[in-house]
Amino acid sequence: MKIGIFADVHNNVVALEAVLRTLEGEKCDILVCAGDIIGIGPWPEETVQRLMQVPNLVAVRGNHERYLLEGMPAKCPNDEGMDEAEMACHRWEHSRLSAASIAFLRALPDRADVEAHGRRIAVMHYGMDSDRRFGPFTPHPDEDDLRRLFPDAQDAVLYGHDHARSIRRAGKTWFVNCGALGCPGAQRDVARAAVLDIAPDGRMDVRSIDVHYDVARVLDEIARLDYPAASDIRRFFFGVG
Repeated sequence: MKIGIFADVHNNVVALEAVLRTLEGEKCDILVCAGDIIGIGPWPEETVQRLMQVPNLVAVRGNHERYLLEGMPAKCPNDEGMDEAEMACHRWEHSRLSAASIAFLRALPDRADVEAHGRRIAVMHYGMDSDRRFGPFTPHPDEDDLRRLFPDAQDAVLYGHDHARSIRRAGKTWFVNCGALGCPGAQRDVARAAVLDIAPDGRMDVRSIDVHYDVARVLDEIARLDYPAASDIRRFFFGVG
């Protein structure tokens, strides 16, 4: 079985289209999205609608879906570290989502489990505690960090949240964060993804995929819409001063 993996799409339908074309060429059996479909970018409705068309998709909620479905902080400062501009940005994107798109996102679970050739794979946006709270953000996680974040990991965990790529094998378990699809940072025109190959005998292998796309189109649309926090988004998530 071949599993195409991506995460942190963040309303970037241009990058998403490029990755979907690449994964289609890989002839993946299923595609996995490890959360944060929405947030940050300029195309919330278009991005959700495009994912709704993907056959054999396994997707889970990220923190940005939770802001839509479960509410945002009521004031600043707050535990999420949001300022007023970021909260206004969320309200802007939420207002642009159709009822059908919201229903699609509402149906997403916090976690999905996939089994193939005797291997058990967990899909989640990030590690969660018993109260469904995401674990403390840990950049560049080592083996101990990953075991703490995902204590019940079996053969593989596919996750996101940290936009930097981190693919590690700890013992017999693969921990796969392919990096952000929709927020390239300094690599301004690169959408990140990965492919997990599971052989009939259960052997697993992971390949990273970098897909170049028209990032100028994304930046132009952010500038045209000039929605809340647009200049911060261009700087922090696209490396544009």
